[in-house]
Amino acid sequence: MARAKTAKRKKKLSKGKIIFLVVLVLIIIAALVALWYFRPDVINGIIASLTQKDEPQDTGGNIGNGSGQEDNPYVTGDTLEMTVLDIGQGDCIYIAFPDGKNMMMDIGSELRSTSPWNHADEFLKSKNVTQIDYLFITHGDYDHIRDAKKLLDNYEIKSLYMPLDKAQYSNTWLNLLEAARAETYTSADGKTVDAEYNNNVGAYTISGENWEMKCYAFDENNYPDCSTESKADAEKINSVSPICLLEYADRTIVLTGDANEITEEYVLAKGYLDNIDTDILKVGHHGSKTSTTQAFLDKIDAEFAIISTNGSREVPGSYEHPTKELLARLDGYTDAVPDADYNGFRQIYITGSDGDITVKIGANGGINITASEAADKNYGEVQVAAVITDGQKLYVVCIKRDAYVVQE
Repeated sequence: MARAKTAKRKKKLSKGKIIFLVVLVLIIIAALVALWYFRPDVINGIIASLTQKDEPQDTGGNIGNGSGQEDNPYVTGDTLEMTVLDIGQGDCIYIAFPDGKNMMMDIGSELRSTSPWNHADEFLKSKNVTQIDYLFITHGDYDHIRDAKKLLDNYEIKSLYMPLDKAQYSNTWLNLLEAARAETYTSADGKTVDAEYNNNVGAYTISGENWEMKCYAFDENNYPDCSTESKADAEKINSVSPICLLEYADRTIVLTGDANEITEEYVLAKGYLDNIDTDILKVGHHGSKTSTTQAFLDKIDAEFAIISTNGSREVPGSYEHPTKELLARLDGYTDAVPDADYNGFRQIYITGSDGDITVKIGANGGINITASEAADKNYGEVQVAAVITDGQKLYVVCIKRDAYVVQE
């Protein structure tokens, strides 16, 4: 936006005036950068007023009070959207990829609790889902597979990613295995096609247009045999959960299932997590003290954490999840190697108190996170650090990506 032009006069600036103007501009830049770090909401207000131009902005999502009525101009272009559904003690994650494909990662809840099926089914219907491209089962515990067979019975699944058969021993697991191997779907030309069946073994990648999910699990030779184990060996069963890095637009989400210190030690030793810088962590095993170790946190360097459980920070749920030990590690975390990103965790979300947690990432790298039951925790990212003017034009200076708390 340019100011109204005045009559031009050809006048040569003196050397002193030039030095004065340079110093003035530098002072303005320094002041705005300082304001950005301490009061990013103020800068956001300036930017919002400046961007009300004739050309409409492409808004890739909404942010604000959770109502979905407020445009978010910071997530633009093709958007990756992930929702961690609040289904009690358990995991159920839906991902809509930017190329139109989708994934359900686990769909379970605790034994003797209300089935989460209605919530999951209503959510899928709200997204107009009839087919699911990928069903990803991290491991065979009930709170991750309870309604997986029901999902297979009610939706067509094109591709399945499953633990090895020996990853569990329960009837629920065996019934799911049988249904998964028999799954078919209707192709675009109307034919009935067998669903693709894959095992979560070793290092492998699931990918689409401009996105990929790198998954790291035990090699087959090292894969735990849980088929004859008692429930006392739950940590071995949990450990087969792959650790996955979902990457899009220079952003990374870490997905963990119930991966624990056994899994983390294995993956770290393999070097799979070397030289990465992540953004969002779905915390392993519902906030258990035996998951999300300090060594793991130091490697992934995430800035947001999501815990899927029926508890809260104040009142832990089943199995005391999230545990005090885990919360203390997250609260006290600081970057092992200082960098330009936020130091530690900006925000920790817990589905038991914050509801469904939705993450949106735009093609521009913009990111926002909304909590359906905790609007005060909503985050949206601003990529602009300062705005300066030379009297004729406005210049936007992008120093680094940062985030601000959205307030009503």
